[in-house]
Amino acid sequence: MAIQAQLCSDNFGFSLGGPTNWMDSGYGFNESCFNLPQRQNLLQKTQNPCFQDGGLISVHKNDRDLGFSMSVLAQIEMQRLEVDRFICLQNERLKLALQEQRKQQILLLLRKFEAKAEYLLKQKDEEISKAMNRTGELEQFLRTIEIEGQNWQRLANENEALVSSLNNSIERLKENQCSTNWVEDAESCCDEETGENRGGENEEQNARKMLCKCCNSRNSCVVFLPCRHLCSCRSCQGFLISCPVCGVVKKASIEAVM
Repeated sequence: MAIQAQLCSDNFGFSLGGPTNWMDSGYGFNESCFNLPQRQNLLQKTQNPCFQDGGLISVHKNDRDLGFSMSVLAQIEMQRLEVDRFICLQNERLKLALQEQRKQQILLLLRKFEAKAEYLLKQKDEEISKAMNRTGELEQFLRTIEIEGQNWQRLANENEALVSSLNNSIERLKENQCSTNWVEDAESCCDEETGENRGGENEEQNARKMLCKCCNSRNSCVVFLPCRHLCSCRSCQGFLISCPVCGVVKKASIEAVM
């Protein structure tokens, strides 16, 4: 609108600089806007006193109205531009405020999700730690069971070896007893009386050896381990914690079949 007002001012030759400029420009008209006949007509009118008196007042009034209109239009255009700038500025501020608000909302959501994720991760870490501890306990338990199994296996092998050795010892004792009886039966008749006396002494000595070393009344039928001494009867072996012959602490006992 300001451009249009300026164009109108240039076309009609009105000047806003004051009466002096208006008079110098030929009553406010720009000569470049008219051709030669129009300028001659204008010159004739200016030379006419009547036109000069009334026309001067009319042109001056029109110039004043046009200047006022242009001033109003310029003010309106200026205010419109200021309103546009204000609206643009407010739009930018609103856009920045919305962006900041959106950013704050996103940060708030991220904090919430981060806290929840940390809580869940902490729970999972605790579960993993418990599972690892449980796995370690189970592995330790399995190792303990394996060691105990090996110990029991070794003890069973030792007991088997002891039982086999005791059985061999009992067999040898039986063979020696049979050999002794056979030798005694093969002695001379001349020595029969002497042999009988000697045999009675041997039998009595063997009987004393076979007596329980605790009660001295019942035959020994229990072998103590690990010393392997046949030195206790079935009734006394439960009360003995060590071998009555050598004093070794009893770890186990086996009943010998005689």
